[in-house]
Amino acid sequence: MLTSWRFWFVIPTVLALGTVVVFPTGYLLWMSVSHWIVTEPGIYFNGTDNFRTVLSAAEFGSALRVTALYLVLSTVLMVVLALAFALALAAPGSSGLLRAIIVIPLVIPPVVVGFTWRFLLNGEMGFIGAYLLPKVGINVSLLADPTGALFSIVIADVWSRTPFMFLIFLAALQSIPRDFYEAIRLDGARRSQEFLLVTLPMLKGAITAAVLFRVIDALNAFELIYVMTKGGPGRATQTLSLLGWKTAFQNFDFGAAAALGVVMVVITTICANIIFRRFMRTS
Repeated sequence: MLTSWRFWFVIPTVLALGTVVVFPTGYLLWMSVSHWIVTEPGIYFNGTDNFRTVLSAAEFGSALRVTALYLVLSTVLMVVLALAFALALAAPGSSGLLRAIIVIPLVIPPVVVGFTWRFLLNGEMGFIGAYLLPKVGINVSLLADPTGALFSIVIADVWSRTPFMFLIFLAALQSIPRDFYEAIRLDGARRSQEFLLVTLPMLKGAITAAVLFRVIDALNAFELIYVMTKGGPGRATQTLSLLGWKTAFQNFDFGAAAALGVVMVVITTICANIIFRRFMRTS
């Protein structure tokens, strides 16, 4: 009942959700079906024209491919590295200092990470680009090469975001009862069998959560890529988020940018549902 005192405790949450979720989402949907170009007079309803414009553009297909490649490469590398670090440092006697060192990149803002890696990969004065790479026979500026630029932003992102997965996996590993390992060891199991039969099944929930967070983060990645390459060279590193920024703040087409935002929300939701349902079937 509305007169119940419990109802009043819910009002702040409802207001907060309405302010930060419901209203922005509704406003985005309204913009996506409106003709809103800053350089042209008038804002009016145009139905699905913005979506047709966005989905039929050559830039959209290119950005979608780059986003998918960036997402897959970075996610696979993060899962492998984070799991390896967590397995190595999950033991009770492992060094707390090493854990702290691994976590440090997580607290560095993406803009700072982007500037740092851009300087390191600089072909004229960067430690990696001007010194290490020529030593191994690579004389190409990575940020000026389409393949090298994509690989560079993946490496920078993996360095920055792997600690988050590491913390998730480390907490999950430490929550596994030791009795499970003792029982399987009594049956003569090897280390590889312990990992496949005990560790991996017990980490399914943690891996699913980490990958879900990663998918959402990668589909919305902007600062690091913008600082390092601004989507170049050409369209080699132009993801959907950078395409949305370009549409809104270079082409001044807010309606098309909003439509692209709605498409990105749909893609994110589909990916999240696929991952979650896959986990539910195998758990």
